[in-house]
Amino acid sequence: MINGESGTVRTDVHTQIDFQAILKAHEQGLSPSEGSLALIAGDASDRKFYRLQSAGLNAICMKFPKWDGGYGGDPLSWLGMHSALIGIGIPVPQVLCVDEQNACIWTEDFGDQFLNHWLGNQTLDENNPDCGPTLALYKDALELLVQTQYPRRHILSHPAQDRAFDFEKLMFEMNFFITHFVKGWLGLPLTDNDPRDHNMLKELESLCTLLHGSERVLCHRDYHVRNVMVVGGHVKWIDFQDARMGPHTYDVVSLVRDSYTRITPATRVSLLKFYGTKLNEARARSGRPALNMESLSHEASLMGLQRNIKALGSFGYLATQKQKTGYLKYVGSTIDTILSDDFAKTSGMRIADAFPDTIEFLKDIKEGRWKALFEAKLRAYGVSETF
Repeated sequence: MINGESGTVRTDVHTQIDFQAILKAHEQGLSPSEGSLALIAGDASDRKFYRLQSAGLNAICMKFPKWDGGYGGDPLSWLGMHSALIGIGIPVPQVLCVDEQNACIWTEDFGDQFLNHWLGNQTLDENNPDCGPTLALYKDALELLVQTQYPRRHILSHPAQDRAFDFEKLMFEMNFFITHFVKGWLGLPLTDNDPRDHNMLKELESLCTLLHGSERVLCHRDYHVRNVMVVGGHVKWIDFQDARMGPHTYDVVSLVRDSYTRITPATRVSLLKFYGTKLNEARARSGRPALNMESLSHEASLMGLQRNIKALGSFGYLATQKQKTGYLKYVGSTIDTILSDDFAKTSGMRIADAFPDTIEFLKDIKEGRWKALFEAKLRAYGVSETF
């Protein structure tokens, strides 16, 4: 049933396998007749993921909390974006079965190789020949972003077209950081009585105001290495249901400033330049003016700060509200990424100059007045090794 060259699944597969019966047997503690169904590690959402392994087919079952209801883990949004992405040629898993009764979508199994799989524990460095294959995959992943932002085929409609990373959404994410990371996990009460706290909040508002004015394109929304799979040497997408319109560099910085991979600052800059070249080729095809490297780097600096701060908020939320503490090991490296300010030279702006109190606050967590508290919190949550 699997085409060995393309990794796709035959369209008649759903007529040969009773997916509902497989799930029912599993939930009743029975062995499905079609093979084995096992719960696998999922993402940070409330969905559950199962892998079916059988003689003729491997498949993934995404089980949503409910079928209808809301933006986020909404299966209708997943299906809508799936259709749109197929329409513009983005490689996404084929749908095998839509089981509305059990709030499940069964899809082709892309396996377990994330974008950084071949990297192992190495730092992605353009000057290291061993990183060549992974670096090529990163470039492929960036080209897919350009293909999404400037599709050669017109998309009639998609769920993301009416939702955007506007000031309200961007600021919601900054408040999420304050609520769940600063107050919720670290336990620091920010007050207007402390001018540094007050100034940091004003800086975050300014950051979101600047990004609100950016030109918008279609964004995957969660474009990190664990959502970019490698299948047969090619990159493919998963977890795209939360897509919305946003700045060009939203997904770019999600990838090159990813919390789950070490990348040298010089390599980040090179990848941004590669993206910029491909982006301007696509803009030229559509009759749009080119974006110069300085303006692109400027947006990436702002977007990178916002995305990494939002990631800290997510790590705090997952630890305190979902008891998913495994993400806390990435807090320190995420702060280090912010402080590295990799796009400063090409953007003409230093983040520390533009947002001094925000950067000082983050520095204090790693090496200043909150260092002891930060380390104590990691120990309290059982984090003995950090990334």
